[in-house]
Amino acid sequence: MNFEKPLLRKRYQLNWMFECPDAVLTCSILRCYENNFLVFGGHDKRLYLMDEEMNIIDDRPFDGWCRCSYSTDLDGDGCDEVLVGAGDGNFMVLKLNREKKKLVGLMRHKSPKRINCCIAGDFTRNGNIELIFGSDDKSLKIFDDINAKEPKYILYYDSWVITCTLGFLQLPDDEEPIYGLLIGTKNGLLQLVQFKDEILDIIWQKNFNTQINDIKVGDVTNDGFNEIILSTDDSTIKILNSQGEIVKGVDIDEGRPLSLLIEDIDGDNSKEIVAGCADGSLKVFHNPSLNSQNFELKWKTKVSTSIKNVCSILGKEQNIKHIIFGGYDRKIHNVTDFEWGQKEPLDIPQKMKIPEKKIGIKSDLIKELAKVKDIPTNIREHIFNILQEKGHLKDLMKDLRELGYSENEILEEFTLLKTQKSVIYEQIKYPVWSLPSEEIQKEMPEEVKAEVIVEEQPKPKVEPLVIEKPVEPVKEKLVAALEKKPRKIVSKEKVSVGGSLSEIIIGYLKDLKIVLTKGQIVNDIKEKGFSISEIEKEINSLKEQSKIKYSRVKPKGWSLVE
Repeated sequence: MNFEKPLLRKRYQLNWMFECPDAVLTCSILRCYENNFLVFGGHDKRLYLMDEEMNIIDDRPFDGWCRCSYSTDLDGDGCDEVLVGAGDGNFMVLKLNREKKKLVGLMRHKSPKRINCCIAGDFTRNGNIELIFGSDDKSLKIFDDINAKEPKYILYYDSWVITCTLGFLQLPDDEEPIYGLLIGTKNGLLQLVQFKDEILDIIWQKNFNTQINDIKVGDVTNDGFNEIILSTDDSTIKILNSQGEIVKGVDIDEGRPLSLLIEDIDGDNSKEIVAGCADGSLKVFHNPSLNSQNFELKWKTKVSTSIKNVCSILGKEQNIKHIIFGGYDRKIHNVTDFEWGQKEPLDIPQKMKIPEKKIGIKSDLIKELAKVKDIPTNIREHIFNILQEKGHLKDLMKDLRELGYSENEILEEFTLLKTQKSVIYEQIKYPVWSLPSEEIQKEMPEEVKAEVIVEEQPKPKVEPLVIEKPVEPVKEKLVAALEKKPRKIVSKEKVSVGGSLSEIIIGYLKDLKIVLTKGQIVNDIKEKGFSISEIEKEINSLKEQSKIKYSRVKPKGWSLVE
């Protein structure tokens, strides 16, 4: 990132702050050879790619909020891939196209419930990197590798899986540390699992009777062994040994700790505990002694609303660790500890013998991924992708169901397409990562019109698909959603032209009672002269104020809170 123009603030300095389109739920650092990129996403259902000059160079739309992300090099080519979990249950792996600096979809799996956490690592210790995610369907799924179509292992729980991580832990009776998988749930269950003798072995599980928001593994007591660090809904940070026993509890005076970072942020070899809290505070706890549990609050800063994710990066120019965090204030913040390099380094003994990584450069996998066709990240991209490949939408419902979409999700998207009347979608093909696409067939359904425009080189091939009216499948519900008679839209006379944007939205919903999608609200209200971003922000604000709501059960849609 660009680490110029530091602004001194007590024991930390603010390097920069970036205004985001909406609330930030996740951020990760994507490393690619000598370059670093920031990947972040949240409530606007987009995953953004930012370069070191703080320029947004790419974004990918999702069907749900981008709730979690994790970056790691899956194929050993020196460039990270990024795992992403979304609120609609979409779990994806995306790769950075180095030439185009674009994110390309490599793998997709659809879960019935929202994804809350994702992690990747050689959990089975066989040289393969497994992909792991937990969700609201009360399960944690483990995929053998990026080519897996279905999970190889599934663990089931009695409540939502909120957080998961991998880390080395030294058990008392083992000579070598295990590479353990830690899972935390909404009802407070913490479980440690290892892969042993070709099966998943639950070593222990503890119940803390309060939601576990985040789990990290690291040596914070400076004794040479890793501890387990939890942030929980009872406003404490719990430090556990490898057997799950609490060795220290750090009370948070105000605000629940939501996200954790375990990192040496001041250059003294000792790892600090950085906690992002629900009240908007970022708190740093340090332990200045060897083999000690004397944690002290080193410094804190505060933003207006809760901090949902914290990550770090080592700056190139100054060789200083930077803390990057974001949340509901719709900003990305970059801060550094003002004492970097000023403290005497601690000589912490390394008592754990970490096994060497078995994974190396997998040339076959690199070649295989280079041929993978870009996988869409949302239902609209899938619709246009199907149209481009088949030239018709005859079996669209069947195709989308096979991709994991429910009938309600399909109907919502077609209703939105109809509401928007005409949709122009540009699909860019990246020849490095995708196979040549088939030409669109000349014979198209009467309701669908498509034209192909090829821009001059070296620009990528762009194929705008203009849909004036979607095809009407046989299904009765879909026919109803796409019937020729347009959906009732409130007339301009019914909505007061005066008053604030919030009053106009409230009046609009008062007249219509229920509106199926946010997109329909935006398209109707923007005729009053407001921008799309203004309307979307106001809708989110009214929802946070409990003035309007969105119901996922019938009657499904947006309405006023009674």
